[in-house]
Amino acid sequence: MLDLAESRGRFEDHFAWRPEDNVSVATQFALRRYWSGALYRRIRADWDARAPKVGAGDLAAAASVAEQIPAAREFRFLDRWLQEEMWRIAGASIDARRATLERLMAPHEQDLGRLIADPAIRYPDYYTEIDFHLQDGGIWRDDRGALVYLMGARLVHVGRNDAFELHDVFAASLGDIAPKQVLDVGCGYGKTTFSLKKRWPHAQVVGIDPSFPCLKLARRLGTERGLAIDWQQGVAERLPVDDASQDLVTITMVLHEVPPDDIRAIFKEVRRALRPGGVLAMLENRTLGDPCRDILAAWHSMLIGEPWSVPYRALDIDRELRDAGFAKTSVAPWYATGTSPELERNTQRWFTPWALSLATR
Repeated sequence: MLDLAESRGRFEDHFAWRPEDNVSVATQFALRRYWSGALYRRIRADWDARAPKVGAGDLAAAASVAEQIPAAREFRFLDRWLQEEMWRIAGASIDARRATLERLMAPHEQDLGRLIADPAIRYPDYYTEIDFHLQDGGIWRDDRGALVYLMGARLVHVGRNDAFELHDVFAASLGDIAPKQVLDVGCGYGKTTFSLKKRWPHAQVVGIDPSFPCLKLARRLGTERGLAIDWQQGVAERLPVDDASQDLVTITMVLHEVPPDDIRAIFKEVRRALRPGGVLAMLENRTLGDPCRDILAAWHSMLIGEPWSVPYRALDIDRELRDAGFAKTSVAPWYATGTSPELERNTQRWFTPWALSLATR
């Protein structure tokens, strides 16, 4: 096994794009910018010229208008192609160095924090029956899936979140609280978990995810960052923690992949895990109330393999949280660095809207 001292400071260097990847990556970035830029503006100009009377939230009516716009058909075709091409690029890049990466991410006695597997884990049906985001095989079956997922995320964010800047902003936005026990549910390979540990270095921070390969990757990335985090395999519907044991539970970019009934079960389970006064903080997408952009976002979710995203956006999250027994709730727009309410109101721009939901037990 490779000594940790040999790999320290070098593991993430192995995720740099290879020279032979550069043309494909540059093409992917350019086409993603075109898709959300010039192509969207063509759709918008046609939409505005038609001046349809479509109410906010009426996706069926919005779809009937958008389907008549030629550029919208190109938008959908390119959207699907980019998603499939993304995994081809990421997969080829990982396969060229897979043996090295799998050796480097293997558990080592000098790793920080614990890595806890659940050999009896029961995955929810929605988790195993859908390859989310069209990633063939998903992220939980083997180490390759976790590694390819990391590379694909770099393409989705067009290189703007490689250091997990968005997650740092999320952690910083949670206000003046001082949790001692922090649980990051659906942590994946640790993007938000790292930010939480940096924000509260003296707290016990635990990342929970069904994907053991992602947890292995997270532990290696966390160790290189000097972050002692525990990584535990588990599902959100049955959290492997005691009643009333957590001060803060976070769920970021997860619930749009979950059916509504399971979301309700997760809310109740999180409430069980929180101490009185403990806080649940969630970051998710939301609708804009602009029929043109909302229908394109709905199409995007369906085309890239997120079948539960549209039903999620239709939920009244504030009401669902209160129905789960939370005493104090709020759902509000949230803006990452470089975004603002002014940019959101500009209908000539493609905009990814976020919502920060808070609930207190």
